[in-house]
Amino acid sequence: MSNKAISTRAVSNSSLTGVSSRSKETKKAMRFSELGDTLFEELADRMATRHDYRLLFEHTLKPELFAQIRLAAASYISCVLESPVILSESEMLARIIKARESGNLPNYVGTGLLMPKKEHVLAFNALQKSMAEAFFQLGANDLIDAVDLPINLRMVFGKTSQEVMKIPFTSMKLHSDVWNGVHPDATVVVLPLFGDIDNITIEAGEMPQEMELSHMRLMSDFNDGSHVPMIAKYEDAKMQHGTMYFNDARGLHQTVRRVSEGLRISIDFRFRRKFNEGYRAMIPPEAMKPPVGGKFLKDMSVPYEDWLKVGRETLMIFDETMASAGQSYQKAKDVPLYNRNYRMINMFE
Repeated sequence: MSNKAISTRAVSNSSLTGVSSRSKETKKAMRFSELGDTLFEELADRMATRHDYRLLFEHTLKPELFAQIRLAAASYISCVLESPVILSESEMLARIIKARESGNLPNYVGTGLLMPKKEHVLAFNALQKSMAEAFFQLGANDLIDAVDLPINLRMVFGKTSQEVMKIPFTSMKLHSDVWNGVHPDATVVVLPLFGDIDNITIEAGEMPQEMELSHMRLMSDFNDGSHVPMIAKYEDAKMQHGTMYFNDARGLHQTVRRVSEGLRISIDFRFRRKFNEGYRAMIPPEAMKPPVGGKFLKDMSVPYEDWLKVGRETLMIFDETMASAGQSYQKAKDVPLYNRNYRMINMFE
């Protein structure tokens, strides 16, 4: 046999090996995606009042439950604003905007969190408790493994700056929450509470299914995932006050501003479900290893049974004061992604 024939056969065999390898990777990626869909659909079957999209479902709360959460949130925000009474929605929104513009909101950080401080311990624990009571009634308690503590009270202003885009993990960039440290098997929950949710909103969708597994990994900046396309956009998933939105962590989303005034206030948190060990095991350990020097979200979750006790049997204690928060955030180079600065106490010991 000639050397040319041998060389041609070698190239052909190499090409076949490459095709076979890619085919195996694609099949594994699709198994991951399909298993994720099955697990997410099981949650939706228990919790959803509407399920129109593959990676997103909705649950419209009973009016009395939503009213309870809104009251607790208004109480917490009024406490932050040092009001002796619970403010009306219009007054609350106006005073928040004024406080932010005058630099008198030291517990508000660039990622949108209104972070509780020592002065707000009781009010924030009441908010945490009201959210847990509503979540408990959704009908999937036996499936819930762990939940973020605390929940996030997030404020997104219409007026912003291009400087925000320099923040590696700003929600204005299209992203999956996995890219900054959220568990790939998590479900993201958002509950709009107050403000302009039509024009200061969230747009969601999905990447190609075959890309999901390879992109369940940490990145140093949401920009590192800018090559990932949103091939399906959930255009009819419009925010409504009183409706909880459940988004699989594989989904893509971003904050969208259509106005340069006003604000939106919402609650968000993440949870992990039980009985998905095989799904979790499909994520390569190295995928969630932080790049050198990278700062990422630490695991915020606690066992579900402990999450339900907050405000009933236990309290989160925040030791930092508003005054010290103002000093520390002015000096800090890194914008906090989430709030872990608390300790727990038992109420009856």
